[in-house]
Amino acid sequence: MKITYVLIVIVFGTLGLTVVRGAQTLAANKHKDKVASQQQQKKGRFPTADYDEPELTDAKKNLLRKEKQLRKNDFKIVASDPPDWQFERVFIGEGALDFPGLPVAESTYIILGEVTAAEAHLSENKKNVYSEFTVAVNRVFKTARSSITEGSEVTVDRIGGFVKYPNGRTLLYRISGTNMPLVGLRYIFFLTSKNNQDLSILTAYELGSTGVAPLDESPQFEKYRGLTEDVFLQNLRDSLASIMLSSKMAVCWRPNLKVQID
Repeated sequence: MKITYVLIVIVFGTLGLTVVRGAQTLAANKHKDKVASQQQQKKGRFPTADYDEPELTDAKKNLLRKEKQLRKNDFKIVASDPPDWQFERVFIGEGALDFPGLPVAESTYIILGEVTAAEAHLSENKKNVYSEFTVAVNRVFKTARSSITEGSEVTVDRIGGFVKYPNGRTLLYRISGTNMPLVGLRYIFFLTSKNNQDLSILTAYELGSTGVAPLDESPQFEKYRGLTEDVFLQNLRDSLASIMLSSKMAVCWRPNLKVQID
């Protein structure tokens, strides 16, 4: 009897352990599937550039685009003839996201706006791809251009995008940890301008009904995930005020720099 009892305990114990492990495996698989689905959604936001992009019929716009394409020759990520098995190329840039969660000091421009259009282009030498986003400006927190005001429209860009080759295949090029904004959504954009012409996305936060969501993937951004828009904007204003107090001389040195805290 004692032996039988022990065997029963062992059998049920084993069954219980199997059920628990099965539940854990199922939960892990569901989480893995969810993460994979989210990643695919993020990748779907990258615009597509034609490898052999036709010229614009508007001569002035075509010239401006060509000039910008020349300025984008400084980065090389696009292959002219990628292998058939490849569907994505990820560039791992050391220190690419090495800045605070609210990079107010690192940004020349900070705006709140809605993305109204998106497109992608290759550089002049076809070794780089960049995505452009038209943003309707709702509010300006920091700017070095008097032309950027509430109600204005700006074009911001970021390295990365799909490239559609002449043979019909499409390949995604992106920098690890960085994502693209989506047309129709509102964002707080932190922008830089190395050449005083192009506005490039340093990082951004999506403003939605379920709370704030960081655009990019790095631990310092997670602090702000889920905050309400009002709380997030207060954090931003506090950071701007702190920078103003600690760098008055720098602001005086750049008289064209405008910081809006209210």
